[in-house]
Amino acid sequence: MTLLSGFLGSGKTTTLKHLLENTEGLQLGVIVNDVASVNIDAKLVSSTSSTASTDMVELENGCACCSLADELFTSVETLLIKRQKQKDKQPFDAIVIELSGVADPMAIQSNWKMATAQGQHPVTRRTQIDRVITLVDACTFGSDWMTVDLASAREKEWQIEGDDCAGQRKVTELLAEQVEAAQIVVLNKLDLASPDEAKIATAVAAGINPDAIVERVEFGKMTPQLLLGPLKKKKTEEKKKTKKEKNEESHSHSHHDHAAGAGAKDEKETSCADPDCTDTSHSHSHSHNKDDDEEEANCADPDCTDTTHSHSHSHASTSTTEELDIINFVYKRDIPFNTVRLLTLLNFWPIPIKENLSLDDFAIVAGQQQQEETAVVETKQSNSKKKATTTTKEKNPFDGVLRSKGFCWMAPSRWLGPNDDAFRHDTAMYWSHAGKHLGVTAAGKWWGTISEEQMASYFTQNPEELERIRAQDFVSDEWKDRRQELVFIGSGISEQAITDALDKCLLGQGEMEQYRENAANHRQLLQNLAEQSLELRDTQSRGLFGDSDQYDPNYPS
Repeated sequence: MTLLSGFLGSGKTTTLKHLLENTEGLQLGVIVNDVASVNIDAKLVSSTSSTASTDMVELENGCACCSLADELFTSVETLLIKRQKQKDKQPFDAIVIELSGVADPMAIQSNWKMATAQGQHPVTRRTQIDRVITLVDACTFGSDWMTVDLASAREKEWQIEGDDCAGQRKVTELLAEQVEAAQIVVLNKLDLASPDEAKIATAVAAGINPDAIVERVEFGKMTPQLLLGPLKKKKTEEKKKTKKEKNEESHSHSHHDHAAGAGAKDEKETSCADPDCTDTSHSHSHSHNKDDDEEEANCADPDCTDTTHSHSHSHASTSTTEELDIINFVYKRDIPFNTVRLLTLLNFWPIPIKENLSLDDFAIVAGQQQQEETAVVETKQSNSKKKATTTTKEKNPFDGVLRSKGFCWMAPSRWLGPNDDAFRHDTAMYWSHAGKHLGVTAAGKWWGTISEEQMASYFTQNPEELERIRAQDFVSDEWKDRRQELVFIGSGISEQAITDALDKCLLGQGEMEQYRENAANHRQLLQNLAEQSLELRDTQSRGLFGDSDQYDPNYPS
């Protein structure tokens, strides 16, 4: 199944209509989701979905939002049963689910996997969510990225009746999360966008999700092979592995070689022929020649209309990202932040004052990396002559950051007494920044706060995730998964400057020794309180009967 994500007005319904008009023989199921009282999307799509290869059902109340309600399970099951009853039709090749504009596709995909692992609904045994496709309006991407709006401030259609949570979503953060969740990002309405708007949207989308394919289209026009083609590749996964093994001797796949090859060789020499390669730093050219696996013959010619093979696409977004100097890095540490120092640093976060992203934002910041910004100040002298003096403007380490997010570990400032924040010791804090929004909020307890047995009980149906957490997130024996893990994405950003600024917020050696002592005292305090609570409950259970275990039914109540 494919989740079709995107803001209201990004072109999801138009894309569905185009898809259904050009199925290219694929058997498609469509679930249309519209939060309006009358499902207009369903009426528009149904006028196109009357072909023999397509069936459609509706989600009337917009439940495919940030959570996974029973109606989505039921709708998928209804669609499958509907097709099954039509004896003259073949099974679906794919199902496309249109999400509401405020949907979090990553949460829906994660919840579906959890429901599958736990066997919550029989339909999960027959289906799986393979990918997320996010549509972005290239015209409004820059302004949506720089807005301070909540979803509730937008048109009424953005809001879902009975779901107050959706209205509190920050528009910029929601846009970033929808792009980050996608395997394919589709920049739509290029016919209406200016060249600068298209360039910025392409670069930022590729920058915050470098693993995604970024496609630029007009009127939502995409081929089914682009939308759904990768589904068929899964069927020949084992064949692909065998084929790759056969070609290992003739193709050395080194990421260092790809990086060094740019500009050193011509396009033919730097093209990669590995069908499994996902590196976006180079183009992929594949021969039309077929071998034992005919389905794997891929064509890189964008104008080719031959339907006997699938089509691969080189990723032009990479060059745009490099041109605007968009880079990313991950900051990792296993020491807590001093909360006061960190919040003081964040109080000076450079909040943009513009209402829209422009190319100047990227050029200026990138230029600052090459030379310090200077300003010429003219001052009047006693002889009425003007003398030019040069002053240096102090650069904020976070200048140029477009997106940052991750988990952070913050030390309590006050362990006991009024206004204590001892909760920070056990609480993972989620850092999220996009555009003009920056927030650090509680994200639940660290796994290291519970025993191994308790932790394992949460993953009885998903032991692979348990092993991943233990292997990747548990960074120390003493503090378990408490850590700093923050990704920064931006134009012309300095990894060294950001790292130095954050390192100054970490606890020093003496502070860490005090932290260790305070944490031990805190654990002892909690243990004592727990024991006292048990004793109190035991005393209350005995009540007025003292130490006697006998119950006298005649005792007045």
